[in-house]
Amino acid sequence: MDALDIQAGRYLQTRLGRHLSAPETGVAFGSSHPFEDSGQQSGKEAPPRLLAVSHPSVVSVNQETYLELINRGWEVTVIVPDRWRHEYSPTLVEPQVLEGMEGSLHPLAIALPGRPQRHFYIARCAALIKRLRPQVAFLEAESYSLSASQWGFALHRLGIPFGVQCAENLDRELPAPVRAMRSRVLRHAAFVVTRSESASRLARVWGARGEVELAPHAVPDWEHVPPPDPERPFTVGYAGRLVESKGLLDLLEAVRRLQAPVELLLIGDGELRAQLEGQQIPGSRVRVIDGLSHAEMASGYAQLDVLALPSHTTPTWKEQFGRVIVEALWCGVPVIGSDSGEIPWLIGLTGGGLVFPEGDSAMLAAQLEKLRESPELRRELDATGRAAVERLFTVPAATDPLEQMLLHAIQRR
Repeated sequence: MDALDIQAGRYLQTRLGRHLSAPETGVAFGSSHPFEDSGQQSGKEAPPRLLAVSHPSVVSVNQETYLELINRGWEVTVIVPDRWRHEYSPTLVEPQVLEGMEGSLHPLAIALPGRPQRHFYIARCAALIKRLRPQVAFLEAESYSLSASQWGFALHRLGIPFGVQCAENLDRELPAPVRAMRSRVLRHAAFVVTRSESASRLARVWGARGEVELAPHAVPDWEHVPPPDPERPFTVGYAGRLVESKGLLDLLEAVRRLQAPVELLLIGDGELRAQLEGQQIPGSRVRVIDGLSHAEMASGYAQLDVLALPSHTTPTWKEQFGRVIVEALWCGVPVIGSDSGEIPWLIGLTGGGLVFPEGDSAMLAAQLEKLRESPELRRELDATGRAAVERLFTVPAATDPLEQMLLHAIQRR
């Protein structure tokens, strides 16, 4: 047993506390790891080493969980694509480094930027893993994605425990090769980080053998949210892709039913933009904003009185975590969402909004009018939702379950 193994064992006992029993004398954590450096001085506690592969971390606010781990004493390396495409920008974006992550973020060339399940890294993964010598890895991608299969195969061959993400909440039919790829990744994964209760259930159905636990997305740490403009008209907002499955035509119809003046503010871009932008609504208007970075989204939410998420379920998709819900609540904006996918679960969990049957624009209009006519109800939903977000979805709260899974994986190795 080398000095680094002893130090890792001490660290695990400290971080896990009562969650793990103390290791017996002579039991090494990770002693079979072929790349451990035995030249460390035994007088210092070596931090555990995490390798994360994360296409969401192209956006700086999505690096906050990893920065929280660094602040807790971890040594973290985050592999990100060297370029990406997302719904908030019409052009390819390059990784932006969060302050404090300067030495931890490492862009690598990829093929198919902007394709979450199909992109892959143009890299010799095994050689890179050997050089980085992680004790555990987290692949922030779905188990059926090419990147999860690419990195998971290399990590498994090298004996490094790893976990994957599962936000998928629909048991849809996939091609046989993709199902086989998913099964292999889940069979080898030491843990699965799920983003909803439905995702947890499906991960087990699909063959996960390791630890399966809910670890939600964290709300960005926006310290300053601009105050609302008291002179603006009642403003209904939406943030995300401007596509038909998001129910935006229902939202437009609902706004048409409201007494003017009303503003419909859409934050994002997509195929429906030309159809939505500048729509003629007597006494009201439709406005589209694009080009906001995720770090600037607080200024977008600050322009809203209510956020609407009127998503439709399709044969291949239903709304997943609904991250814009917790972001809006953090910014003091109540939400109205359809009963598609995880929207009712998340609104019920936070208590920060109202739910309507998907596709029912008349009921959506009635819910919007209810909030318009009752500032007291808006304030009540805002206060309840904000308190729940602070309790469940802040960066420290969302990091806790992830850290537990990482430490368990190292301990079991």
